[in-house]
This record gives sequence, C-alpha cells and structure tokens, in this order.
Amino acid sequence: MSERLPETNDVLREVQERFEAARDFEAQWRKRALEDLRFFHADAYNHDQWDSAVYQARSGTFGGSPRPCLTINKTQQHVFQIENDARQSQMGMKVNATGFGSNEKAADVIEGIIRHIEYQSNAQQNAYNCAIQGQVRQGMGWVHVVTDYVRGQDSFDQDFFIKSVPDPRSVYSDPNTQEPDHSDMQWAMIVEEMPRAEFERLYPGHEDIKGAPLSIAADGDERTDISERDTVRVFRYYRRNEDKDTLWAVPNAQTGAMQAMRQSEMPDEMVAMCREMQLQSRPITRPHVEFFLIAGNDVISSGLTVFRHIPLVPFVGVESVIDGRLDRCGLVRSLIDPQRMFNYSASAFVESIATQTKSPWLVDERSIEGYENQWANANTSNQAWLPYRSIDPDTSEALQAPQRLDPPTGSTGHMQAMQNADLQMQMVTGQYQAEMGAPGNEKSGRAINERQRQSDTANYHYTDNQGMALRLLGRILIDAIPFVCDTARAVQVLGMDGTQSSAIVDPQSPQAAQVVLPPGPNGQPQQSQQGLTFEEQLAQEGAILAVNPTIGRYDVEADVGPAFATRRQDTFNSLMQVLQANPAILGQIGDLFFKAADFPLADEIADRLKPASDDPRLGQAQQTIQQLQAQLQQAMQQLKDKQQDFDLRANKQRHDQVIDLMDADTKKREQQTDEMAAIGSISPESLKPVLENLIRTILAEQGTPNMPVPEVNPQSLERLPSTNPPGGEIHTPNPVTGAVDA
Repeated sequence: MSERLPETNDVLREVQERFEAARDFEAQWRKRALEDLRFFHADAYNHDQWDSAVYQARSGTFGGSPRPCLTINKTQQHVFQIENDARQSQMGMKVNATGFGSNEKAADVIEGIIRHIEYQSNAQQNAYNCAIQGQVRQGMGWVHVVTDYVRGQDSFDQDFFIKSVPDPRSVYSDPNTQEPDHSDMQWAMIVEEMPRAEFERLYPGHEDIKGAPLSIAADGDERTDISERDTVRVFRYYRRNEDKDTLWAVPNAQTGAMQAMRQSEMPDEMVAMCREMQLQSRPITRPHVEFFLIAGNDVISSGLTVFRHIPLVPFVGVESVIDGRLDRCGLVRSLIDPQRMFNYSASAFVESIATQTKSPWLVDERSIEGYENQWANANTSNQAWLPYRSIDPDTSEALQAPQRLDPPTGSTGHMQAMQNADLQMQMVTGQYQAEMGAPGNEKSGRAINERQRQSDTANYHYTDNQGMALRLLGRILIDAIPFVCDTARAVQVLGMDGTQSSAIVDPQSPQAAQVVLPPGPNGQPQQSQQGLTFEEQLAQEGAILAVNPTIGRYDVEADVGPAFATRRQDTFNSLMQVLQANPAILGQIGDLFFKAADFPLADEIADRLKPASDDPRLGQAQQTIQQLQAQLQQAMQQLKDKQQDFDLRANKQRHDQVIDLMDADTKKREQQTDEMAAIGSISPESLKPVLENLIRTILAEQGTPNMPVPEVNPQSLERLPSTNPPGGEIHTPNPVTGAVDA
C-alpha cells in the first residue's frame, strides 16, 4: 500500500474518534433495538418472544418433561397497522415560494422535479417504507440521498437518487445534535460489511486492503480483525464544513441602490474601496459537505458534494436522552410484556387441556360383552356405529345404553388471562379491535373508515416525524438542485396525479420562471403575444416552461396524507352525494365528477363534458379571432374611407362638368344677348337677313334643316298697336325688348 498523506491520517483519526463517540452514546439503544427487532420477527421456530431462561426451563433443558412454549405473534399486526397505513398514504413534499424573486410557477416545477426524483428512485416503496419499518420497529430509520450519472444515457449529466438504508443501526451520527429532525448534524457515517469479492468488483485496485478500518469494532463486536471472515468493512463518511466569507453592501453603478455581494466574488480593488468607504458588512458562512470512502486503513475516495446538509435523513420514532445515554424505541417496545403474557397464558391453557384425558364412555360391561374391541377404539377411530346389548341374555334384564361423559374443559382463568393480555396490547398501542377492522355498530363505509382512523391520534407522532423527515429531505434537494443543474438542461416534471411533462432548468434565465417558445421558421426565437396570461402562453404549441432555481427562496412543507387514489375516491363519493341532492348541477360539474371517477372511459367522458370555455386553447383562439376581427374592422373602415374619397372625387368631377356646362350656357346666353342687342341697334332692312338666318338656325335645331324660309312681305304684316311710331325714341343705341314695327 502506498504511503498515506498527512491529510489522510487526520481524516482517519477524526473518523475513529467520532465513531467511538457515537457508538458509546448510542450503545444502549443499539442493544435494545436488536432485541426489539428479534422480538418482532419471533415465530414458532426461534422462540424470540420468550425469555431465554423461561424457555429453557419449560423445554426440559434442566430436567423434567417438556411443557408447551407457544408463540402467537400479535405484535406484528399492531406494527403492520401503522406501517400499512403509511403505505396507503401519499408521502410527498409541497414546495412554496418565499420571496426574493421566486414565484409559484417555479415552485411547482421544482416540486415536480423532486416528485420525479422520488419516482425514478422508487422511494415510496423502497426508501420511505424501509425507513418507516426502522422507525416503528426499532425507533429509527434512515434515508440516504446520493448523486449519480443519469442512467441509461451516455451523458455527463448527474441526477439525484433516494436510497434506502436496510439496517438503521449501520448509521452513526453526530451525538451533539439539538434539532428534533437532526438537521444540525455536522457529520454522519454509514458502516457496512461487504464480501471481499464484491468490494474488489466495485473498487478495483485496492485488493491489499484488509480488516476493519482503523481496527474498529462495530456494535460491540470484539473481533477487531475481520479478515478471517473474508469481508471488508467500509465507511461512508460525511462531514460538514463552513467556508467563512464577508457580505458587503455595495452601491449599484447604474441605479445607485445598495446590493449585497460576497467578498470572495469581488476584486481586491473593490474590497479595498469598500473598506475605505466603510460600507456596511457582516461575516457569513457558506456550508458544504465533504465525502470520504474509507476501507481498511485508507481513504480510497473523497471529494466535495453538492449538499449543504448531511445527506442522511432520519425517521425518528420515540427518542430520548436519559442520564447522558440515548435511547430510541418504536411500537414493539411497549408490546413486549403484554405479548409475553399472552403467549404464557395460551401455553398454560393448552397445557391444562393436554393433561386431561379424553371424554370416556360410561357403560355396563354386560352391554358391550362381545364388542369389547370396537368400544376400545371408540376414542381413536371414527366408526359409523357402535353396537351394544340392550337386554342381558342371562336374566333378560334391560340394560342402560352407554353414555359419554363431559369433555375436558380448559381453565377459565387462563382464558381470562389471554383476554386481559389482548386488551393490554390494545391499551398500550391505542389500537382497539374496531380500529383494526373488527365488526362494530357502524353501518356505512365512511363511518367504518372514520372509526378505523381514530387510532391515528394515539400514534400520530410517527406520522408527524415522517413529515419532519420529508421536510428536511426536501430542503436538502432544493439546496442541491442548482449545483447539479448548473447548465441549461431539460428535466422531467411529475404531477401529483402521475402526469409527466417537461421543463427547462436554466441558471442563466433572467426570471425565476418564464415561457420559452420554439424557434420560428427562420430560426429566430419567437416572441410570445402580448396580453396573454401565463397559462395561455403555456397553451401555445411547442411552449415549455423554463425556471432558474438560483433566483429566489423556496421552502418545503410535508404532505403526508391519503394517497392520490384515496383522495380521488373520497372526492368522487362527495360529488356523488352532491349530485344525488341536486341532479340539476350535473351540467356544471359533470366533467369534474367523471374526472374524479376511477373506471374505464371516465377521463374520456370528462373531456366530452368539459365546457369549451375551460380549454385554454379556445381562449387563445377567441383572442386571435378578436384580433382578426379588429383588423378586419380597421380594413373595412379604411375601405369605407377610400370609397368616400372616391365618391368625393367623382362628385367634384361631376360638379366641375356642371359648372363648365353652366359657364358655356351663360356664355351662350351672353352671346345671344349681345346678338339681340346688336339686332336692336340696326335698321329693319339690315335686320332682315339676320332674322332669316336666325329662323333657319332655329328650324335646324328643331329638326328641319335646310327648310326654305318663306318670303315675308313687310306690307302684309299686321301692325301691332303702338304709341311709338317708327323712328321714335325706342330706336336708340341701347334698345329694350319690345315690339318691332317694320
């Protein structure tokens, strides 16, 4: 073996000191926990529910005839009552956003990631059930959180796995913890022994390792050299350290607001400036957990982990420290004496009956004369009939028929003792016959279930401690998720009802949660439409939720209660009662009613009854339709404005034509007026040809062109009466319209 480094020697010395301190502190519990476990698994072969001295005396070891030593293990049923109730419950964690930029959408994604970790680890059936068994049977159970590469993929991405600890006594933890959930543990270790062949397969290159680490004996094992058993004892040692740092209040260069910065992340010049300006500061610590794998007398593996707490979570039963000694107990401890009383009473009852003879026959020897062999086997064979003599053949005297005596009876005192022992077991556990399923006065299924749950009050400390452990487990995972998901990666999110979805964990995201759309046809990122709610954005095709777990703070609350299937059935029963009282509301809650049902095609019926308004895609479509309608209305308005403009232009054109016609008519009339004025200023002789041309023009316009104009004899024209003789004043240069006398 190569020479060890000084740091390795310090670690080995530290492990040895801490292991011995934990072993001495927990020595009493470890011894009693082993006895409790053996008592729980007692049966007719191992007789572990009998005191060894009493069993040897009754079995005839010290002389005398053997006596019955029955083992009627009623302890298991009381223990299984609590364990199976926990199996039927849904153990999970509820993540809540607690400010500093966090939001509920990101909290839901982190909760779904934790639920997926539980699913891929099969934690409900393996780790949690194993821890609850240790809690109820021995007083303590453990869950181990580890990181490993993603299984089945050629990738360097890591993921979390929740492992079970089959033997709670293999864990040695910090005895100086003060918190009930042991969240302030500074160190812990798991000690296990594995065959050498398995060790060499898992850790090749360490074939020269021998014996137990540091010559340490576990659980009182005085054989410090275990090399003869061809096994290797391995220590998985975790210790928590804290890096000291200083937090400074530094003004923001852009906004001027004060922001907190760690000194380890600041340049030296900036630190010197902060000290010179005497800015506000305080010392802080950053915890981290180191891991060491120790086998033999060497550290074969070590390194930093992603955890801030020791990744060993305790499921505590009943824990107490008396006179500096730790003791833990589960339900088995309180059942030991009543169980032994029951076994002793049952054995004595059987013994009292066994010592009595079988029920004999009372006969007159004359009545069975000649049939002695058949009556001798009456108690050992099942004969269809037994003959006897009813009359004495010698005296003809009537003989009495044979009669069987009363059968042997057991001791009523032993029966009463068994009943008392059974009652005392119910008293110490708080689980009476009705709570364990015995028939009672209840008629409805709901009343029976409520009656069976009444024992939860007496044993609720187990359920409460389970919730306390889950809360610590959730905090460990929430603190470690940003370190494992340190680059953008897709993760699986598991819903409470088992539905799976995908999300993106991106430490570079500017928000705690935002919706990311797939790239568009041109390869550029798409932008979400304005005015959509978060749910409507997620309902878009290809949309996915991206979260940044480094932004904000999150806390965990335990969710230990009925399984989702049980709650679904309870919801269905409640809705059934509501519909029976008011069938008219089926149209309003019909989809919810069938969604809670658990029979084939229930989900399809719920989808058909689901109101269309509840579909987020419909809301998005309606919003799109409204936008298109607005665009169409705007286009119609523009078209209307264009039409009005065209009408105005056409009206103007027609108006201009009318104006032009009116101007032409005016000019024509002015010309005619001028011509008439000119006619009035000339002599009648000169006017004659002008009139002829005018008449011809009029006739031509009236459709009689080229018609000859008749000659007019001025002498033949009848003179109109006038007071103005020819040559009078009317014949001025500016005449007026009037009669014309030739």
